[in-house]
Amino acid sequence: MKKYHFGLIVVTYLFCFILYISFYYSPGLSGVSQTMVIQSGMTNRVIAQDFKKNDLISSPALFLAFTFLSDQSRLIAGNYQFRSGETISQIVSRIAQGRSYQVKVTFPEGSTVKQMAEWLDQAGICRQEDYLSYTQQPTIFQKPWLSEAKNLEGYLFPDTYYLSPGTNPKQVIEIQLKRFEEVYPGSLLEESFTEMSQKVILASIVEREAQLINEKPIVASVFLNRLKSNMKLESCATVIYAWNQEKGVQLSSLSLEDLTIPSPYNTYLHKGLPPTPICNPSLDSLEAVVNSPQTDYYFFVLGENGSHNFSKTFDEHLKNKQKSTIQ
Repeated sequence: MKKYHFGLIVVTYLFCFILYISFYYSPGLSGVSQTMVIQSGMTNRVIAQDFKKNDLISSPALFLAFTFLSDQSRLIAGNYQFRSGETISQIVSRIAQGRSYQVKVTFPEGSTVKQMAEWLDQAGICRQEDYLSYTQQPTIFQKPWLSEAKNLEGYLFPDTYYLSPGTNPKQVIEIQLKRFEEVYPGSLLEESFTEMSQKVILASIVEREAQLINEKPIVASVFLNRLKSNMKLESCATVIYAWNQEKGVQLSSLSLEDLTIPSPYNTYLHKGLPPTPICNPSLDSLEAVVNSPQTDYYFFVLGENGSHNFSKTFDEHLKNKQKSTIQ
């Protein structure tokens, strides 16, 4: 009986000691920040050893004991930021609750996949080349509505995302595709790929041509009118995209010679829509195409403060261009 009491006292003492150390003791100086990556499939023992190597805990054994005694043995994979000076209880609690460290990444409306890849790399989310590689492999994502897509340009919805450093680029793209599915103004399950992609391609052109939201539906109507009349779209935005995609040259304005680049994206040379979207359009641009008004406009030219002057005939268009030049 005495041995039993003695054993109980020892166990109780150890239990209290572990709790005390876990709640009140931490190694190192406080204030030094570190990011720890816990990968899916890592055991608690490996996690504890990693934290010990980085001087965030003093003892892997105490770490494991606390996860067991506090019923927090299920540690969630992710990227976590810790400061030296945090206790084992604070560390375990954050990982068990999945409160991972995330970075705010905002993709402006009209961003291209190249730009998105660069910004993700700069934010430390994933490598630029890995992200770009996945954008060229639409079939990997097993989306029926992307069955005939050549790449993912146009379908990676530009928005603000909260992502953890070191995230797999495939996962980043899956998040963006899911957001596109949520906002797309139509039925991805009912529309054919051709019908859906034509909307997205035209929306991407509208996105790059129109600066004012209230003008986007009118700009869309101009391009739709030209398509119905079998006219070339003659969109400068498609030519700028062609130069960047095929020559690696970023242009802000175009000369007459620039308009001759031999590319399927050059809508000054080829009738119809370009083969794929030229950027990732906003919801405003998608809705502008879907809800485009009936107009008699076939031309537009840039006016003041980002607005455009629209015209029904080529003669009117020339007059508007002359006014624009004078201004």
